[in-house]
Amino acid sequence: MFRIAALMLGLSAVPALAEDAPTFTTEDARLMVSCLDGSTVGEGENATDCVGVASRACMETEPDGATTVGMVACTARETAWWDSQLNAHYSSLETSLSAELATALREAQRAWIAYRDAGCGFEYDLWSEGTIRGVVHAGCLLDETARRAQRLAGYVDGEVAP
Repeated sequence: MFRIAALMLGLSAVPALAEDAPTFTTEDARLMVSCLDGSTVGEGENATDCVGVASRACMETEPDGATTVGMVACTARETAWWDSQLNAHYSSLETSLSAELATALREAQRAWIAYRDAGCGFEYDLWSEGTIRGVVHAGCLLDETARRAQRLAGYVDGEVAP
């Protein structure tokens, strides 16, 4: 499933692309790695069931975790972790491909980013009348980023057929 080396990248708090982007904590990474290695995932469950593990724990333990701002911050922290995994899998996959396929991967990734941003932007706009819009938007970014990270991991590990 996930490569241990890529998961170990998640053990240090690494910011996402933007300088002011949220950073996941060492505890966030520990929870995610623990879930993904199966020690906290029940029988018959998979990596998809791990999405939200760190953000839920954050919301339950952080002083402001139950507020709208706290929920968005907790979700953004986990999204930053999944983004670090996505980037590690992308880099690993890109180096294993021919130049032609690497270009196709880069184009697909750019299209995916546009798709994610448009879809999550729509959800944000849909809820424009309430404060829940930030929570919904953050949840959408988390779900889409985790799904893409898992998809790229499947390519790297040979679990997704070419």
